[in-house]
Amino acid sequence: MTEPDPVTVADTVRWLHEEGLVRLAGVADHRSGPIAAYTVEVATGTICAHPATGTGAGSDVLTLAAEELPYPVGTPKRLVIVGVTTAETVLIVDLAATLAISINGERPETAARSWAMQLLLNPEISLTTNSATVVIKAGPRYRQSFIPGSAGTIIQVDDRNPPVTTITLDAAIEGPDRLDIAPGGTGEMYLGARFWQLGQIMTIDDAAWAVLDEQLTAPALRI
Repeated sequence: MTEPDPVTVADTVRWLHEEGLVRLAGVADHRSGPIAAYTVEVATGTICAHPATGTGAGSDVLTLAAEELPYPVGTPKRLVIVGVTTAETVLIVDLAATLAISINGERPETAARSWAMQLLLNPEISLTTNSATVVIKAGPRYRQSFIPGSAGTIIQVDDRNPPVTTITLDAAIEGPDRLDIAPGGTGEMYLGARFWQLGQIMTIDDAAWAVLDEQLTAPALRI
């Protein structure tokens, strides 16, 4: 009997975008408190839901098999795939669980672009930024504008369920919720008292960003 091919990170990410993120969003709908993040073990598919409360009552991590997840109904909300941990799990963060989160370190705009493109897959989300380095011509749902009170580069995430989430690039003050990028594409994710070591961070470099921008602005072909 032929053994099945081992599951890869690419397989896991593909499943997440096809239906997994929507199903994970459904987990939070059936919980009394917010879920800050999820991890999906690449080899087994085991899912861990990490509540926003990092200590005390309601902080226990919930472990699920993929078949136990809710049926995929609705949207992925503000879920974004951050990267792959050193424990070979894919880390997903729910930006709805935080009002402010930062991306710091080497080329933070490359990770911010990845988050932005993932968020735009949800038709209910609109983004506003004050920086040309992270904006793309994706119509009225992603616009560049002056944002009062913003000293640095920020992206505001709005899915018509207030409050909005603000993503800050290279924040001047180190907040409790942040992605710290190290040279070489590794990093650390902090969400309050929770922490993950990342061996790979999802990013979009300048070349790929330019291609995306060109594809989105190219005139439609007539058949």
